[in-house]
Amino acid sequence: MNSRWQAAFWRGVEPLGRMATTPLNHCLDELDFLAVVLMSALTGLSIRGQWPFLFKHTWQQIYFTAVQRASIFTVVGLIIGTLIALPLIVFGIHDPGLMGRIMHTMVYHQLGPILAALFVAGLSGAAITAELGELRANQAIDHLAAMGIDPYSFFVWPRLIGMTLSLLVLTFWLNVGVTVGAAAMLNIYQNIPLSVFFRVCMSELSGFTLLLTGLMVASQAVHIILVQISHAFRVRAYVDIPRALPNAFAQSFIGCLVITLLFSLLRYG
Repeated sequence: MNSRWQAAFWRGVEPLGRMATTPLNHCLDELDFLAVVLMSALTGLSIRGQWPFLFKHTWQQIYFTAVQRASIFTVVGLIIGTLIALPLIVFGIHDPGLMGRIMHTMVYHQLGPILAALFVAGLSGAAITAELGELRANQAIDHLAAMGIDPYSFFVWPRLIGMTLSLLVLTFWLNVGVTVGAAAMLNIYQNIPLSVFFRVCMSELSGFTLLLTGLMVASQAVHIILVQISHAFRVRAYVDIPRALPNAFAQSFIGCLVITLLFSLLRYG
């Protein structure tokens, strides 16, 4: 009887153990993939003629991720700013200083970067996974490796640098849109001058907070690229691509939430 209870107990504990170790395994896999990418940079990018290729494809990634998505982020930022201002209007909050602190704490350093990472992971990140997954399925990446071309410096580095710069720009642009949307609503319904609202929002910013947020956004971008490309490189056949896309998106976005939480604890803890 005791043996049956013990067996049932361990059968119940085993799934919990797997759930606890899965995030750690994902983190170790990501660090291992990052180490391989960094090693490829030390060898591949030192080859003559690699830098023009890197600049060209990095700009292509920036154009695809940031420039083409700027209009979407503008509209989203204005709508979110309007939604943030509505509760302030409903509860009759007229203190511009309090509004500036709300924008500083909730939007600029938390909500804005999370939303930007969500859009980038769902749009550009998924496109990268699908593109490289298809190349992996038809063995094009293997053929390049057989020709002596390092797939990490060829595929990963332009996207890694381009995604990092793009996410920094898009996070800034989204926060600008949120500020303009909130300022417009508060000006219409509470007669708060636009200049006053912009001034209190800017007064809460400092070099340290901007640096910390920049490091957080850069960490999110690196995480998104590493997760998306590592899932793409594990594709073996075309049927694996539809399964890789949602898994890569979920893992990358959850990781971005964890990164935001860690930086928030560092900032406010």
